[in-house]
Amino acid sequence: MTTTWSRTMKPFFNAKKISTRQVATGILILLAMAFGRPFPCAGEGAVTLTYATNTAPVGLRGMAEKAFVDEVERLGKGKIHIRVFWEQSYLKDKEILEGVKDGTVDMGHVNINYYPSRLVINGAITLFQQGPSDYANRMWVYDTIYDEIPQLNAEFLKYRQKIVYTYSVLPIAGAFTEPVSSLADFRHRRVRASSRWLLKVLEGAGAIPVSLPWADTYMALKTNALEGIYTNIDAIHRVGLDNVAPNILVFKEFWNPVPFHVTINIDTWNRLPREVQEIIRTASANSKRHFAALYHPMLNETVAAQRAAGCVVAFARKEEVDTWLKLPEVGKIKQLWVKEVSPLIPKMEARRILEKMESIVGEGMAKDPDAN
Repeated sequence: MTTTWSRTMKPFFNAKKISTRQVATGILILLAMAFGRPFPCAGEGAVTLTYATNTAPVGLRGMAEKAFVDEVERLGKGKIHIRVFWEQSYLKDKEILEGVKDGTVDMGHVNINYYPSRLVINGAITLFQQGPSDYANRMWVYDTIYDEIPQLNAEFLKYRQKIVYTYSVLPIAGAFTEPVSSLADFRHRRVRASSRWLLKVLEGAGAIPVSLPWADTYMALKTNALEGIYTNIDAIHRVGLDNVAPNILVFKEFWNPVPFHVTINIDTWNRLPREVQEIIRTASANSKRHFAALYHPMLNETVAAQRAAGCVVAFARKEEVDTWLKLPEVGKIKQLWVKEVSPLIPKMEARRILEKMESIVGEGMAKDPDAN
């Protein structure tokens, strides 16, 4: 049986070369575990929390997460410090859920797409192709869904954690190695997407769906083993996929439905003073509001940067958006999700969850300025 100690120290002892910093980090974490409290205090009365993420502190995702971290520390006025392990420097992206669960880190970025067999109920939200374009309305949708559908938070609680912050990314786009001007150009091309649900919809659109680790995507596009990728446009631009796939079709109406969560170990949370808990809650609300203003021009800025670099960027027409939404696979993946989640919850309950989500997403879209 794997012990908590061995799970905690595994990243260090599996490393070919252990740095002084890694050794120090390991010792501090072991001390925290021994004393049964969050990562050791830094300064008189201060609390230090560790945070693991797979992104760098740049680009949209880095900005969103850094905004939250900075706001917690600003409101804490020296009482709270967050030590961030950026770019998978401590835990790999698919290890973070378990890392937060067992206390290897106090907090972590959790992408529900990475855990289709563990965060099954949460995965329902990824089935919805279209959502609000306004950032504040999108946050309202996520907050309302998690407030009104208790099964989602309960699933996180099974993994000993709670959500403390959520943010979102830019709309979906297809980036291809060859010219693309319409949805019809997806046909017969090998395309990678971030979830198996999207892969099934891509298949319905005539593409050849390819499941491939994110880290392998750049080389696959460069060598033409992959001909396209379908994901949020900021991710495409952040890692330079548009350098090797410079033909881009933006589906401005399609959100990336995945809520990007920051979670905290529930035991760590319960040990925090109420004042600190309230600071984290307030920082979350403030960060969502502040980031909405930064988010607004990002799509135009990203497209402008891509065009300046020589990319050919087009926007999907309304009829192509409608064609996508009417694909039979869009309905089929919801039916398949109900079937797959049935060992956990009754099918009737699963259908009610989808209906509730659909109602909330629709209400959120109706709030958009251009909805009427």
